[in-house]
Amino acid sequence: MSQLVNTYDTYDGAATNREDLHDLISLITPDETPAYSMLNSGARTVKATKHEWPLDSLATPDTLNANVQGFTYTFDPTDAPSKVGNYTQIFDKTWLIAETQEAVDKAGKKSEVAYQKTKKGMEIRIDIEAAILMNQASVAGSGSVPPRMAGLRAWLASNDSMGTNGSSGGFNSSTGVVDAATNGDQRAFTKTILDGVIETTYKSGGSPKKLMVSPYVKRVFSTFMSDTNVAAFRMPLDGKSEGTIVGAADVYLSDFGRIDVIPNRQMARVGASLARNAYLIDDGKARLGWLRRIKEDKDVKKDGDAIPGVLKAEVTLIVDNEAAHGVAAALYGMTASS
Repeated sequence: MSQLVNTYDTYDGAATNREDLHDLISLITPDETPAYSMLNSGARTVKATKHEWPLDSLATPDTLNANVQGFTYTFDPTDAPSKVGNYTQIFDKTWLIAETQEAVDKAGKKSEVAYQKTKKGMEIRIDIEAAILMNQASVAGSGSVPPRMAGLRAWLASNDSMGTNGSSGGFNSSTGVVDAATNGDQRAFTKTILDGVIETTYKSGGSPKKLMVSPYVKRVFSTFMSDTNVAAFRMPLDGKSEGTIVGAADVYLSDFGRIDVIPNRQMARVGASLARNAYLIDDGKARLGWLRRIKEDKDVKKDGDAIPGVLKAEVTLIVDNEAAHGVAAALYGMTASS
């Protein structure tokens, strides 16, 4: 059907027609930070740029501990606790908003400054999340080199399954820093790998309750349901519920206790360097240490027709005892081949 002659339509009036812009901004980028949230719940306040804490352990069982009646005392040597530590890392997020932009009518927000402050607050927590989990060595820093906190992967040396050609990092008592691990050759995640790390962690004295993994590794974990050594998965229906296809598992009842499996989107967003690690975490044996919590700097100098803003924080990762945790490293964490 053709248009009537001389019809004035929306194409003719495009220059003066008001645009229909929905008054909502949708943030699609994920902002969940499960490691940050978990370790922040028991956070400590630290008072120096290098936070240190003592480590001690019980002696190996003495199978010859037997004495005759009326025996004479001999005294065992007393072992002094060792000391480990981590450096604080300074994080920041900034913005600069023209005053004109703040003044004009905007879709989805009344204040550009308030919106950016909220957005940057999410981003700085995500940056801290990544640093918590990375295979990042600690760096003391200097006037020209930023200090860095060691990430969890670098700390874990007692219970790390690394695959071929991998080697542990861990706290270096000679240098006082935490060395990064050397990545091994990547391999597929299996129940055998997971069970091995759980066992070594248990024997080291750990009782991890969380397994933190990338989204792809979470999918691989769910396939463990089909392993011949795993009890069949069943879900009762009450007669009112609709039939449900169950293709996921969220809890692992291991030989040494229940473990909740937590997928972490940020591990995939960082990429294969982080997604290759599946962490067994005893959340009572690790925490954040804040020298300066996330806060807006109110003293930023305004130098022109724009509104500056800065969020900053200084924090470290405290791993009370690295032997309480474990890691299945060198996994395919993004796809079946990466």
